[in-house]
Amino acid sequence: MWTAIENAFAGSSWPLAFLVYLIVGAVIARPSGTLGSKAMAVLGWPIELAQKMRGHGPLPYLFLLPNLLVFGIFTFAPLFINVGFSLTEGQSINFAERPYAGTDNWQRLLAETQIDTGNPNLEDDQFYRAVMDTSVFVIFQVPIMVLFSLITALVLNRDIIARGFWRSIFFYPVMLSPVVVGFLWTLILKRQGVLSITLMEWGWIDAPIQWLVDPAWTMFWSVFVFTWAHLGFYMLILLAGLQAIPADLYEAAEMDGASPWRVLRKITLPLLMPTLLVVTVLSLIKAFQAFEELYAMQVGWISIVAYIFETAGLRGNPTPNGLGIAATASLIIAGALAIFSIIQIFLSGRNAR
Repeated sequence: MWTAIENAFAGSSWPLAFLVYLIVGAVIARPSGTLGSKAMAVLGWPIELAQKMRGHGPLPYLFLLPNLLVFGIFTFAPLFINVGFSLTEGQSINFAERPYAGTDNWQRLLAETQIDTGNPNLEDDQFYRAVMDTSVFVIFQVPIMVLFSLITALVLNRDIIARGFWRSIFFYPVMLSPVVVGFLWTLILKRQGVLSITLMEWGWIDAPIQWLVDPAWTMFWSVFVFTWAHLGFYMLILLAGLQAIPADLYEAAEMDGASPWRVLRKITLPLLMPTLLVVTVLSLIKAFQAFEELYAMQVGWISIVAYIFETAGLRGNPTPNGLGIAATASLIIAGALAIFSIIQIFLSGRNAR
């Protein structure tokens, strides 16, 4: 064991640097108390020093700093890079090799005429088709998700047998990889899958059906699988909201002889409305971003995220201005989602007031 440790740190200055850090900590912190408190004081001497110099005021920001750095690197930086791609053209990801294009990518995406060739623009038709398909998916999926999440949370909030087991069963799909979910349902829904074979054995259909490609079924199963995969997450949020409602309100309603339906309408739903609003907005954003499960199942329609991936060349052959067009499309969708988020914040604030 020690040989492995020595080989791992051979030629590295980390052990010496760590030893110097501990020595400096022991000198500055001057720990006292039990062995555990001494060790923590030595390890956390920068925080101890900050408290002695500036008090407890800056301490929360010190703990928030790592999250702010991660948030900036993985959220704000890609956003600014995306804006840069939308204003430049070319295949390279290096801005030094991408000439400024102004609004050309917006015209390539939305104009009726292709500005580079003068021919009719086909890109706008593909973009509008992806937006329309995604909108249909969202219109059906979000209400179904919210409704079944609410029903499931109401049922699992009651005192039923094996309540913890049923909660874990409904939450289990959330822990699965989206690709695993897609492949699992592909085995069930493909032409020679479990569903077609079973229905043929029962005599309900005469020939196997490709459920994920058939226009009559592809959207239905997309909504079903996506709801099945993510229902547990929103159920958990609503369950927390239900448990936050004071129990004495239900006791008072029971003493007054209120029916369960009246209790639901007059107590549960009004007090759960802020949580329902959050769930609705989160499910709306998630539905617009649907990609992994749909890509793994190879459904017969294209989502807006799939369109952006294909146009950018991340899932096919790159085109001369595909990266800029994809960045422009993503900014349009990001703007729409930002509007939904602002509406949610406004409505939440009004409910709070």
